[in-house]
Amino acid sequence: MRTLTPVLALLGIALFNVSDARACGCFTPPDPSVPIVQAGERIAFAMADGQVTAHIQIQYQGSASDFGWLLPLPSIPTLELGIDELFTQLTNQTQPKYKVQRVYEGRCSFDPASRGGGFGTPTAAGSGGSSGGDSAQDPGSPLVIQDSVGPYDYAVLKADSKDAMLKWLADNRYFVPAGTDDAVGPYIHAGAYFLALKLHKGNDVGELQPVVVHYASDLPMIPLVLTSVAANPHMGIQVWMLGAGRAIPRNYYHTVINDAKLDWINGATNYNDVIIAATGEAPDKHSFVTEYAGTAAIMRNTLNAPGRFGDEMTLAQQPTDSAFVQYLFQHQFPLTTQTFGVLSKYIPVPPGLKGVTPAQFYQSISYYLGSYRQQNPNDFVGWTENFQPAQMAADLQERVVKPTLAAGALFDQYPYLTRMYTTLSPEDMNKDPVFSYNPGLRDWPNLHNGTLTFHCGFFGDRGVANTAATLRTEAGWVIDYPNGTGVNNGTFTQPAGPSSQRIEILRESGNPDVLTDNTSSISSSLGGSGCGVIVGGRASRPAIGLAGLVCFAAFVLFRRRRAA
Repeated sequence: MRTLTPVLALLGIALFNVSDARACGCFTPPDPSVPIVQAGERIAFAMADGQVTAHIQIQYQGSASDFGWLLPLPSIPTLELGIDELFTQLTNQTQPKYKVQRVYEGRCSFDPASRGGGFGTPTAAGSGGSSGGDSAQDPGSPLVIQDSVGPYDYAVLKADSKDAMLKWLADNRYFVPAGTDDAVGPYIHAGAYFLALKLHKGNDVGELQPVVVHYASDLPMIPLVLTSVAANPHMGIQVWMLGAGRAIPRNYYHTVINDAKLDWINGATNYNDVIIAATGEAPDKHSFVTEYAGTAAIMRNTLNAPGRFGDEMTLAQQPTDSAFVQYLFQHQFPLTTQTFGVLSKYIPVPPGLKGVTPAQFYQSISYYLGSYRQQNPNDFVGWTENFQPAQMAADLQERVVKPTLAAGALFDQYPYLTRMYTTLSPEDMNKDPVFSYNPGLRDWPNLHNGTLTFHCGFFGDRGVANTAATLRTEAGWVIDYPNGTGVNNGTFTQPAGPSSQRIEILRESGNPDVLTDNTSSISSSLGGSGCGVIVGGRASRPAIGLAGLVCFAAFVLFRRRRAA
């Protein structure tokens, strides 16, 4: 195996002021069991036969003239457009979820399945909360390829000389952030390359979209040393890997979190804080958490469903702007910056419609350009549209349809999908993570289940917030709430102890090598065998008795895991 070369960095001002990618066309309420995490970098890799395909989401706020993106590569790449919807769907399908099964013991007036059920007949209910371009002509120039794709101008440059490369970028008005000079040093050597992107003149940041980079390499890698130039503290890094089996961080540690630290009752809203703490307990804070590992079938037909997008020729023949936009919604075009970017060139949102978002305008375009315009003509003073259905259909084919269908095909080609996550601050980005595979490792589900038992007793309860309860996490840890889960207005207080249950080394074959096993420490911090943590005061005798039985079960589970 040849020496590995860093192959991926999101560099420059593009990493300052990270904003949400406006990539969701759904208006359903969020699942309260899903912790919300905003990652600064989202990357999806596919690897086969020495070829890497990297889908990279570019997130940026600021001036278009200050947008600069620089990517080190081990070989000459080809470049295509990607789509935000890939990351929206990947996030939705693989997002960790923490659901609590509610069990009711005795006469619980708030038991939805059996109001006032008899003592000793517990019931359970799910919470629901749960391209090729022009080659360089000057033999002394670092330029290899110069071309454009979608909203971008791009160049592929030799990385033999740092000075020559940076001078070419400056001469050709590619924005290079302060601090880049030193950061690119580790990536400068014979045979290496850089990919540089900037926006076409006249395009704005609303037209940014993900890119797909294809290149030859032994393994995918994220050059975090370079990324550190523009990273934020505790920046989230989310990686999906497609392949024949489960993916691993090859030169970073792997962390299994202590799930007793999570606020299960409120949908693990403190999830990201636990990840920061848990990965920070690994040596040099270099560790990833696996959030999903299993079949890629969960993504099949989400992007490339049969019949999606309809027919380009039919779209190009739509007679009016309203009919054109309605066709898009009827054929599942996503409500993303890519779709809106095309529409806004030809049917812009009238500037007089203060507070109306592109999604609102295009979804109700017949209303706004019909009765609303008649009643509010001043909102349309100076507004013009340039309705060209054939050109609009062609632009949507390039910017939306082709990249979406190509992304969807990945999940027909590769059988296995892994999602990993970590957070790092700039000072800790001193080692580039490499990713590989270990097909022998077990699957890792993204759905996690805990149990919350309410102890109502024979004489009833004191209301859902004040009735004694016991929480048992998926790992078997037990926390008692003798005065109810509404203690301190429901504010969660983390128990003591480490945030990582295990810190491991994952190799390309074999089982994990456990570097640190915190099971005993967690058990001790929870009162001995993982039980005995009491929130909100002393437990009543019935609650203690039941908790003792649960403690015994958790202790047996703990002993069995230790023996295994």
